Amino acid sequence: MCAMMESILVAVDNSHVSHSAFKQALALAASMRAQLVVVSVTPRYEGNMSRLEIDDADRQLSAPFRKSLEDAASYAASLGLSIKTVHRTGEPSEEIVRLAEEEGVELIILGNTKRSKMEQVLLGRLRARIIDGSPCDVLLVPEMSEIRYGKILVGINGTPAGMAAGQRAFDLALSYGGEVHAVTAIDVPVDQSLRYGVLKDARHKGFKALEAVARQGEQLGVQVITELQEASPEKCLTGYTQEKGMQHIVLGSKGYSSVGDILLGSVVERVAALATCPVQVVKMNS
Repeated sequence: MCAMMESILVAVDNSHVSHSAFKQALALAASMRAQLVVVSVTPRYEGNMSRLEIDDADRQLSAPFRKSLEDAASYAASLGLSIKTVHRTGEPSEEIVRLAEEEGVELIILGNTKRSKMEQVLLGRLRARIIDGSPCDVLLVPEMSEIRYGKILVGINGTPAGMAAGQRAFDLALSYGGEVHAVTAIDVPVDQSLRYGVLKDARHKGFKALEAVARQGEQLGVQVITELQEASPEKCLTGYTQEKGMQHIVLGSKGYSSVGDILLGSVVERVAALATCPVQVVKMNS
């Protein structure tokens, strides 16, 4: 996927965070002259509707989701823009991924909300399933945040997924005149850090990964700032974002090969839960 796209998909419901994500998706699509596909999925109800004495249950359950699409279309029209709206019924992650494949979109945008612990777990699973099945990058947009590419932070770990994230960060920087900050987190468990050479080896691998990214940036003519920190990936990335005023975080979608054998899926969830700016998860096959 190049930074400029022809088709973008955004998922909406009746929440404030999805409305915010839709407006950002609309602005992004308009700037690229890309088609915006807006989808709302009514979860399939598995219970016994007759016990609730609800007439025309499917229509009533779908009403708020269809209303979200109508509101989106009206808002776009008020700005002189057109969008494609799609309503589906079923398991939300499956329907969103299926539609992304059918439409050949190059980016999926989801609202990223701050909710209770239980809601975070449920929403985290939904996001994880969408990211896992998505044919393209997934962008998680917190409520009240903006999609901007002036200062882009990328998590680098020396894996193919990390390098793919670095390439995406460069694509965005080249398209929008931004700068790239590459951060590597050295997160060695205490019991392993006491072993001779383990911490030194982790630092060496981290520096090598950052050097490779810096060389790539120099070849492309992109300003790259690198930093290696010894802490958990989510603390490094979110802390750096707050300290340096980063506007966009880019992460790879598979494998976070640190000494602690951290899976990137969980890193993405933890970063997304803490980040105040959009987090883009890069799919290597896109």
